[in-house]
Amino acid sequence: MKIPLTISLLASSRIGSLERCLDSLRPLLTKVPAELIVVFTGTDERVREIAARYTDHIIPFTWCDDFAAARNAGLKEARGEWFMYIDDDEWFEDVTEICDFFTSGEYRKYGFAYYIQRNYTNWDGIKCTDFPAYRMVKRTPELHFEDPIHEELFPRSGHHKVFRSYVHHYGYIKDTKKTNEGKTTRNTPLLLKDIERRPDYVKNYLQIVQEYCTQSDWDKAEEYCRKGRKLCKGTGDTVYQRWLQVYLAEVLFRKNLGIQAEEEIVSILEKEKPCQLVQMILYSLLIAMCEKRGDSEKLLQYGVRFEKLLADMDKRPGSWMEQSYGYVNEDRVKNPERLYPGRLNCAKAALELQDYEKAEYFLKLLPWEEEYMIRQYYPLLDRWKTAYAPHMLELLAGLDGESPYLLLQKLLFGEEEEKDQSQTPGQHSLQTQELWVRCLQELDQPYLQRQIIEKALFEKRDFAALLNRMDLESWKECIGEIVKDTPYVENPGLMEALDTLFESHPLQGFWLKKLLLEKELTRGFLMKKELTETLREYAGCIKAFYQGQYREELFSAKSRYLLPADCRQALVFLEALENMEQGRLAEAVRHFGTALQIHPCMTGVIREFLRLLGNSAGNPGQTAGAEFQGLATQMKMALGAMVQSGQYQQAMSVLGQLLPLMPEDMELLKLHQQLLERLADR
Repeated sequence: MKIPLTISLLASSRIGSLERCLDSLRPLLTKVPAELIVVFTGTDERVREIAARYTDHIIPFTWCDDFAAARNAGLKEARGEWFMYIDDDEWFEDVTEICDFFTSGEYRKYGFAYYIQRNYTNWDGIKCTDFPAYRMVKRTPELHFEDPIHEELFPRSGHHKVFRSYVHHYGYIKDTKKTNEGKTTRNTPLLLKDIERRPDYVKNYLQIVQEYCTQSDWDKAEEYCRKGRKLCKGTGDTVYQRWLQVYLAEVLFRKNLGIQAEEEIVSILEKEKPCQLVQMILYSLLIAMCEKRGDSEKLLQYGVRFEKLLADMDKRPGSWMEQSYGYVNEDRVKNPERLYPGRLNCAKAALELQDYEKAEYFLKLLPWEEEYMIRQYYPLLDRWKTAYAPHMLELLAGLDGESPYLLLQKLLFGEEEEKDQSQTPGQHSLQTQELWVRCLQELDQPYLQRQIIEKALFEKRDFAALLNRMDLESWKECIGEIVKDTPYVENPGLMEALDTLFESHPLQGFWLKKLLLEKELTRGFLMKKELTETLREYAGCIKAFYQGQYREELFSAKSRYLLPADCRQALVFLEALENMEQGRLAEAVRHFGTALQIHPCMTGVIREFLRLLGNSAGNPGQTAGAEFQGLATQMKMALGAMVQSGQYQQAMSVLGQLLPLMPEDMELLKLHQQLLERLADR
């Protein structure tokens, strides 16, 4: 019986991903008559045990720093009509397409095939690049692997098939500097040794350039890049030439050679006439270079050329595959982390040149419908609205699309126009009212919600529709940023919005008031009476906020440790203030000390209270009862009579006894100054 497929797996000592890899192959092994060969290059017997659950065909291989040799060990024992290889740190998402390729007999029409290797750049599984990996081929007697590093199958012939099936691969993530250095230490000497043995083998130059780029050794990378390019020109090789054209341009960019780098890249474009794919990569580098030195005119020219090439390639989808090799591919050009910053740079250059038509052109090319991608640029675009006012807002408002950001810009632009035309401030057309309602209903991104909330608060507008779908934590974070960024002198404007807010959303109102009072306490330099009243109101707001969420028994002395820190501090503040009122100054000091330990954010306020309490400690007026206060009042009346009758010396004598007892009585302090002046005039 003929076996359609041999799957060869190179297994080292990566136990973590090995079983996932093998499990992803299970549908292929089940639906297609296929054999599995595991080439065991490691030393951990647990790897052999896992592999043995899937196949008996395990080949022990002593590692010799040669990937081609290890691959050839599996190829040598293969019996399938086709040969496919995979690594132990890769696993398929879905192999249905590959299964159908063999079960339908379609495989007989082709000579080799690619599947996608999806390379992740971090462990969150979000950012990645897709690489068409040449991993499947019709087996012939001449078939073999070459190259100790980044091995490849030779020869390949016939038509090829491109699968959309992909393997997940996290192997290129640089966990630590040490991990990265380990791979470099392994690869670089092997490549240098092979270059010495085969000085005319171009692929080695490409690979050594990659290694030196990984090490950021740009001088060495440039040296071997130029050597490789020289070989390509001599042999007429175009495939590796593409790679080396790109690598040289990137190395020159990394070396910060400025005009010199730009001139050489332009020379490659004009004299070597690279394929469109390479041209686009080179133009993207030129855009970055011009942005760095602020050459808006050239930047815009390169940007326009890049977009024309991109549009042309997209009209002919097959051209991407025809011109791709390795990482010089469609994904490299369309990588969002490169593509969209480049377009933004072009839009900025057009704005600088006041070419608003081209600015609009590049702004339209941004991924407005993909909020998860575009939202990182919101702050930049908002800064441009200030720098390039009023044109930028008008451009954004004129863009088509249902993007939440663009929706907000349409509202802002519409209201600006109405402000200029209307005789009655605050009145809005039906159109802008509808946009306002849509913004309240549709803006979900915190950055945009903050803008609409801030606008609503200062303009005293209803935004209950937004609050109705906003959780308290999001509100706390949002309003915290607004209050923090609002100048202290504008606090009253936010205070005025509280009445309406308390009516519809009291908890949100308490939190806003708490933040405003906190700002008043820390920046208002309040005197004793105002300070005391404001702190009491502040603590009351916090208590009310949490009482609206927690059961009342949690506020008892034995359970309050379960409450959030700011709530516990507020309760202690209220107790401290009560002790102050009752004249129990020592207890008040103790409570303020406790509050400081709970939550240090009010350190300055607590320090001021402790200062005031310290001044009051030796003042009998603070602790004396009604009898003392009555006596003090009589003495003040007697003083007044003495001053009226000109008995200044006698009055000063009485004042000398009374003032130490009542140091905070401003009337006595003022009288003391008047007596001093009159006695001095005598």
